[in-house]
Amino acid sequence: MREPSRLRKAEEIIELAMMFQNSFRGLCISDIQEHFECSRRSAERMKTLLFDMFPEKIEEVESNDKKKRWRFVKGTMNSLITFNADDFANLEYLKGLSHDDTRKQELDELISKIKALTPQKNARGLETDIEAILESEGFAVRQYPRIKTDSKTMELLRNAMLAFKRIQFNYDIDGKSKTITLNPYGIIIAEKYYLVGYNDYVSDLRLYKIDKIKDITLLDEYFEKDENFSLTEYCNNSFGIYQETPIDITLEFDKEVKNDVLNYHFHPTQKMKELENGNIQVKFTSGGTYAICQELFKWGTSVKIKKPKSFKQYYKTYLSDVLESQK
Repeated sequence: MREPSRLRKAEEIIELAMMFQNSFRGLCISDIQEHFECSRRSAERMKTLLFDMFPEKIEEVESNDKKKRWRFVKGTMNSLITFNADDFANLEYLKGLSHDDTRKQELDELISKIKALTPQKNARGLETDIEAILESEGFAVRQYPRIKTDSKTMELLRNAMLAFKRIQFNYDIDGKSKTITLNPYGIIIAEKYYLVGYNDYVSDLRLYKIDKIKDITLLDEYFEKDENFSLTEYCNNSFGIYQETPIDITLEFDKEVKNDVLNYHFHPTQKMKELENGNIQVKFTSGGTYAICQELFKWGTSVKIKKPKSFKQYYKTYLSDVLESQK
């Protein structure tokens, strides 16, 4: 009966060893306590046992928090790191979620690099196992919009954002090519890739579809990013990529779709609760009323807008316009 406990302890020691190798700033005793949810005494024992096993692989790391921190010399635990079919299946799954052909190619290259590190004896049945896992999860066929972004454009954008350098590019607006000079702030991934940045000409933030950006140039001009700008908050103010003044929205979904709703992500600010009648209430704060209408349309008669009245009227008008267009 004591064997499972011993096995668990062995697993924890290996896990701790990996943590010591992966930590750049080093681990202190309180880090071990927090991760393994154990007492300080147990954390000290685990650390001592590990250090006795690898006395020549320990380095103490200087810190400003007056706590002793340690890490392993890089590469110490490499021989214990292995990759199995589940690991590769997860990477293939992530690749399938991407709508960007360039990103999919980069993930293919990453998968190939990791496979190259896998011992031959483990790699023999790997492809068959990966295929079986993906097939069992219904991953064989996926439909999605195909979006191809130029890898050179993406690389230049990354460099510009990291270096805080301005960029210039040509962009088609209403059938005419315009030259845009921009302070690039970030990239938003929706059904397409969008570049968000500060446009001096309009003195405001603007969004640009990356696949429409042409002849991009990195300028030898630096910019200061607005310290109050947060890409996360910027996205939270919108539904999809539509930026409007956020409104407080309350929806009520029929209990028949309860499980679907509880497992659905509508918006980062969403709050859900089950009502006495069994229906599910969803609240969130967002702009992008048109995009929200498109989302609600998918739920048919299973959803009702409770607040605000102005948005409820907007949705009614939206539905009327859809019906009118079919006459």
